Amino acid sequence: MKGGIMIKILELLKDKAIDNADFLSAILASGYGASMSKIEYKYKKYQRVSQEQKKQLKDLMAKRERLQKFLSKLKHDGLINETSDQNSKFYISSKGKAKLTQLKNKLPEKHYKTQTQDQPVIISFDIPEKLRKKRSWLREALKNLGFEMVHQSVWVGKIKIPKQFILDLGEMDILEYIEIFEINKTGSLNRIEKS
Repeated sequence: MKGGIMIKILELLKDKAIDNADFLSAILASGYGASMSKIEYKYKKYQRVSQEQKKQLKDLMAKRERLQKFLSKLKHDGLINETSDQNSKFYISSKGKAKLTQLKNKLPEKHYKTQTQDQPVIISFDIPEKLRKKRSWLREALKNLGFEMVHQSVWVGKIKIPKQFILDLGEMDILEYIEIFEINKTGSLNRIEKS
């Protein structure tokens, strides 16, 4: 019987070099006395899995390298620091805190792709004074969309609300202060969902 396994191994290896781990796994998984076709089937199966794992590992290593480069850039720019002890840890610097505040206060672009519709839309808002910068941004964005001001906090237009506009309102944490209605029939208002 040992000669039979040897023949199968040598036949499998006669035309090509084979990855050791996949080869051994195929033989062990096939079982004692397995046919050559069964061993080849198991080998091809392990080879496919192995190639997929190698690709995943390669992708993971590439992501890790990009992350390390990004962390190095943040350190170089003085936005983060690293402890020098054995269990090195990253922490944000005072310059990093200032940059974070600046980025969080950055407002999105005020221009959106517009699309008209037959039904009028009413947008009403009551944004607190402490968020006046965001309130001013909203008025400018509504104007750019093609809405007309009825009152400082009430705007009307036959414009379809862009999804990105709603997402930006959510990102700025002002969506809770805004009501958007679409008029479907004369004398009725339907609230547009904010999802």
